[in-house]
Amino acid sequence: MDAERGEGSPHGGDGRLRRRAFLVGGGLAALGLGGTALAIGPDGFRNAYARVVCGGVPDPPVARPGARRLSEVEGRTVIVSLPPRPRDRTTVVIMFPEGTENARASLDLCSADRYLAASGGRFAVAAIDDWPSADVVGTVLPHLETQGFDTGRIGLLGWAAGGAEALRLAAQLGSGRVAAVAAASPAVTAARAPLRDLVDIPVWLGCGERDDRAPQTETMLKGLRALGATTEGGISSGCQDTAYRVRVLPEQFAFFSRHL
Repeated sequence: MDAERGEGSPHGGDGRLRRRAFLVGGGLAALGLGGTALAIGPDGFRNAYARVVCGGVPDPPVARPGARRLSEVEGRTVIVSLPPRPRDRTTVVIMFPEGTENARASLDLCSADRYLAASGGRFAVAAIDDWPSADVVGTVLPHLETQGFDTGRIGLLGWAAGGAEALRLAAQLGSGRVAAVAAASPAVTAARAPLRDLVDIPVWLGCGERDDRAPQTETMLKGLRALGATTEGGISSGCQDTAYRVRVLPEQFAFFSRHL
């Protein structure tokens, strides 16, 4: 019957949407967000609800970031965000974002250069275009070495699929090459995570409590601790989104500062 009713019918799709908007709007109003949500329509309700449940993206620090250095290796753009006061041979954290975002977008998405400056870290953060198809060990690290960076022992940082790659690469290279690894909501099950190969590497592992990867992340943390690994992180408020990743970035950069 609903399919035969017109678009303007209070019983049709628009009517149901308005009823949902009214109900959600009432809940948001109780939380002090009603006026904003009512002004921006159905998408605004969803976004406002997400902010209530997951938390918003914090404003970036006011710290003045260091310079960026752009280069290419095998036709692939590599962007390195330097700390405000780089050393002669600055150590590097390779960053693997979720998916195949380009290097500039992955750095800008989380204001990594500003958080790096605010952390006081003396390392650089390197992002690579289309990292899943990049030969990080065979081409990117030697390229960064020729650019004057210290790649003797590196840091690895990843989100979601990038977090799984950071853990995999750390396990492959071992503690002789990897000083520390950090992964936010890594897309890997506890059964397939290379836990025993990470025992000698300090690991930061975290996830938002409303992320469906939280249970497996917690299991991995317990497994690493049982093996005697140095671990930081944990399950905290948030979802599988940019807001969570940005909120934990200061903690991750402080972690790298202690181990690089």
